[in-house]
Amino acid sequence: MKTRRPFWDIWILEKILECERLFYILVALLILVTTGVILADGIKSLFYIFQGEDFGHAIIQIMDHFLLALMFLEILHTVQIVFGEEYHLACVEPFLMVAIIASVRRLLIITFESSHAGDLPPEKLRYYFYEMLIIGFLILVMVAAVVFLRRTRNK
Repeated sequence: MKTRRPFWDIWILEKILECERLFYILVALLILVTTGVILADGIKSLFYIFQGEDFGHAIIQIMDHFLLALMFLEILHTVQIVFGEEYHLACVEPFLMVAIIASVRRLLIITFESSHAGDLPPEKLRYYFYEMLIIGFLILVMVAAVVFLRRTRNK
Protein backbone atom coordinates (compact mmCIF):
# COMPACT_ATOMS: atom_id res chain seq x y z
CA MET A 1 0.00 0.00 0.00
CA LYS A 2 1.33 3.43 -0.97
CA THR A 3 1.69 6.08 1.63
CA ARG A 4 0.83 9.65 0.80
CA ARG A 5 3.63 12.12 0.64
CA PRO A 6 3.42 15.10 2.94
CA PHE A 7 2.39 18.44 1.47
CA TRP A 8 5.76 20.10 2.10
CA ASP A 9 7.55 17.26 0.30
CA ILE A 10 5.45 17.76 -2.83
CA TRP A 11 5.81 21.56 -2.60
CA ILE A 12 9.62 21.36 -2.35
CA LEU A 13 9.76 18.94 -5.28
CA GLU A 14 7.62 21.29 -7.40
CA LYS A 15 9.87 24.26 -6.57
CA ILE A 16 12.98 22.28 -7.48
CA LEU A 17 11.43 21.31 -10.83
CA GLU A 18 10.46 24.94 -11.49
CA CYS A 19 14.07 26.03 -10.81
CA GLU A 20 15.32 23.27 -13.08
CA ARG A 21 13.07 24.46 -15.91
CA LEU A 22 14.23 28.04 -15.37
CA PHE A 23 17.86 26.95 -15.66
CA TYR A 24 17.09 25.04 -18.85
CA ILE A 25 15.54 28.20 -20.30
CA LEU A 26 18.59 30.24 -19.29
CA VAL A 27 20.95 27.66 -20.81
CA ALA A 28 18.91 27.64 -24.02
CA LEU A 29 19.05 31.44 -24.26
CA LEU A 30 22.80 31.48 -23.64
CA ILE A 31 23.32 28.80 -26.29
CA LEU A 32 21.28 30.85 -28.77
CA VAL A 33 23.32 33.98 -28.09
CA THR A 34 26.61 32.06 -28.34
CA THR A 35 25.53 30.44 -31.61
CA GLY A 36 24.57 33.82 -33.02
CA VAL A 37 27.95 35.30 -32.12
CA ILE A 38 29.81 32.33 -33.64
CA LEU A 39 27.76 32.49 -36.84
CA ALA A 40 28.28 36.25 -37.13
CA ASP A 41 32.04 35.76 -36.71
CA GLY A 42 32.01 32.98 -39.33
CA ILE A 43 30.10 35.15 -41.79
CA LYS A 44 32.54 38.01 -41.15
CA SER A 45 35.42 35.59 -41.82
CA LEU A 46 33.79 34.65 -45.13
CA PHE A 47 33.96 38.25 -46.30
CA TYR A 48 37.66 38.54 -45.44
CA ILE A 49 38.75 35.12 -46.71
CA PHE A 50 40.67 36.44 -49.72
CA GLN A 51 42.31 39.35 -47.91
CA GLY A 52 44.58 37.23 -45.70
CA GLU A 53 47.89 35.71 -46.61
CA ASP A 54 47.06 32.15 -45.63
CA PHE A 55 43.98 30.94 -47.48
CA GLY A 56 44.16 27.46 -45.91
CA HIS A 57 44.14 28.87 -42.39
CA ALA A 58 41.13 31.05 -43.25
CA ILE A 59 39.23 28.00 -44.52
CA ILE A 60 40.03 26.13 -41.29
CA GLN A 61 38.69 29.02 -39.23
CA ILE A 62 35.48 29.26 -41.26
CA MET A 63 34.89 25.49 -41.06
CA ASP A 64 35.62 25.60 -37.36
CA HIS A 65 33.12 28.42 -36.78
CA PHE A 66 30.28 26.82 -38.70
CA LEU A 67 30.82 23.33 -37.29
CA LEU A 68 31.00 24.77 -33.79
CA ALA A 69 27.72 26.62 -34.41
CA LEU A 70 26.19 23.36 -35.60
CA MET A 71 27.35 21.67 -32.40
CA PHE A 72 25.73 24.40 -30.32
CA LEU A 73 22.47 24.03 -32.25
CA GLU A 74 22.52 20.28 -31.59
CA ILE A 75 23.10 20.98 -27.90
CA LEU A 76 20.17 23.41 -27.99
CA HIS A 77 18.05 20.67 -29.56
CA THR A 78 19.11 18.37 -26.72
CA VAL A 79 18.09 20.95 -24.14
CA GLN A 80 14.75 21.32 -25.93
CA ILE A 81 14.17 17.56 -25.76
CA VAL A 82 15.08 17.42 -22.08
CA PHE A 83 12.86 20.43 -21.47
CA GLY A 84 9.92 18.90 -23.34
CA GLU A 85 10.14 15.31 -22.18
CA GLU A 86 10.79 13.66 -18.91
CA TYR A 87 14.18 12.07 -19.58
CA HIS A 88 13.24 9.28 -21.95
CA LEU A 89 15.72 7.18 -23.87
CA ALA A 90 15.16 9.48 -26.86
CA CYS A 91 17.18 12.06 -24.96
CA VAL A 92 20.39 10.11 -25.61
CA GLU A 93 20.31 10.46 -29.39
CA PRO A 94 20.92 14.25 -29.56
CA PHE A 95 23.97 13.85 -27.31
CA LEU A 96 25.30 11.24 -29.70
CA MET A 97 24.63 13.55 -32.65
CA VAL A 98 26.58 16.37 -30.95
CA ALA A 99 29.44 13.96 -30.30
CA ILE A 100 29.40 12.80 -33.93
CA ILE A 101 29.49 16.39 -35.19
CA ALA A 102 32.31 17.27 -32.79
CA SER A 103 34.29 14.21 -33.87
CA VAL A 104 33.80 14.92 -37.57
CA ARG A 105 34.82 18.52 -36.92
CA ARG A 106 38.03 17.39 -35.26
CA LEU A 107 38.70 14.87 -38.02
CA LEU A 108 38.29 17.55 -40.69
CA ILE A 109 40.57 19.96 -38.85
CA ILE A 110 43.27 17.28 -38.36
CA THR A 111 43.08 16.27 -42.01
CA PHE A 112 43.33 19.83 -43.23
CA GLU A 113 46.16 20.71 -40.82
CA SER A 114 48.20 17.65 -41.72
CA SER A 115 47.76 18.14 -45.46
CA HIS A 116 48.70 21.84 -45.39
CA ALA A 117 51.47 21.73 -42.81
CA GLY A 118 54.25 21.11 -45.29
CA ASP A 119 57.02 18.80 -44.13
CA LEU A 120 55.91 17.05 -40.98
CA PRO A 121 58.24 14.95 -38.86
CA PRO A 122 57.32 11.26 -39.02
CA GLU A 123 56.49 11.22 -35.31
CA LYS A 124 53.92 14.03 -35.67
CA LEU A 125 52.48 12.42 -38.79
CA ARG A 126 52.11 9.15 -36.89
CA TYR A 127 50.36 11.04 -34.07
CA TYR A 128 47.90 12.55 -36.57
CA PHE A 129 47.33 9.11 -38.09
CA TYR A 130 46.57 7.47 -34.73
CA GLU A 131 44.28 10.30 -33.72
CA MET A 132 42.40 10.04 -37.01
CA LEU A 133 42.02 6.26 -36.58
CA ILE A 134 40.68 6.61 -33.05
CA ILE A 135 38.27 9.39 -34.01
CA GLY A 136 37.09 7.45 -37.06
CA PHE A 137 36.43 4.39 -34.91
CA LEU A 138 34.52 6.51 -32.38
CA ILE A 139 32.40 8.00 -35.16
CA LEU A 140 31.50 4.52 -36.42
CA VAL A 141 30.58 3.38 -32.90
CA MET A 142 28.42 6.46 -32.28
CA VAL A 143 26.64 6.10 -35.64
CA ALA A 144 25.96 2.45 -34.81
CA ALA A 145 24.56 3.56 -31.45
CA VAL A 146 22.22 6.05 -33.15
CA VAL A 147 21.03 3.38 -35.60
CA PHE A 148 20.49 0.95 -32.71
CA LEU A 149 18.50 3.54 -30.73
CA ARG A 150 16.29 4.33 -33.73
CA ARG A 151 15.61 0.67 -34.43
CA THR A 152 14.72 -0.08 -30.82
CA ARG A 153 12.50 3.00 -30.62
CA ASN A 154 10.54 1.97 -33.73
CA LYS A 155 9.67 -1.47 -32.32
